[in-house]
Amino acid sequence: MVVGRTLWDFVIEMMETPGLRLWLLALVIVMEFIFIIILILVQAGFLSLNLSYGGLGVEIRPFAANLAMAHQF
Repeated sequence: MVVGRTLWDFVIEMMETPGLRLWLLALVIVMEFIFIIILILVQAGFLSLNLSYGGLGVEIRPFAANLAMAHQF
């Protein structure tokens, strides 16, 4: 019976497993691209980030929503 295992124990085991290293690296790269795209959209003014006690909220700004609706027609 294993007692006192933490999240870091599982992360270390995953890094030691050869088959999961490539998937973990790919996941980190994809997450980084998503993070960069979100930051670019925030900087351009298309997204708004709200930080509160409940967590992090990502909202589309009204200008971006109107622009998206204009391309429908």
